[in-house]
Amino acid sequence: MFAQQIGQWFKSGGVRRQEVKVGGVFRNILRGDIVETAKVIDIVPDPMGVPHVHFTVSIRNAHHECFREQRTLGLATFSERFPSPTTA
Repeated sequence: MFAQQIGQWFKSGGVRRQEVKVGGVFRNILRGDIVETAKVIDIVPDPMGVPHVHFTVSIRNAHHECFREQRTLGLATFSERFPSPTTA
């Protein structure tokens, strides 16, 4: 019961977040000149109905791309981590 209420809370917009959609690109600027760029691959709910974002993240500094990998975060956490929608 509690898990269903939490799932409904996430679905109803109880978490402040920008519009996250498949194909969307978001940035997080870290200290110095380090930038994380995330491209959304998919958004799927877990068994409790909490949406999770599957995305590819690349981390780079002013000189070169450091690495690229796939990750998954809950939608609320993703929205906090990547607050700036951007173009590719």
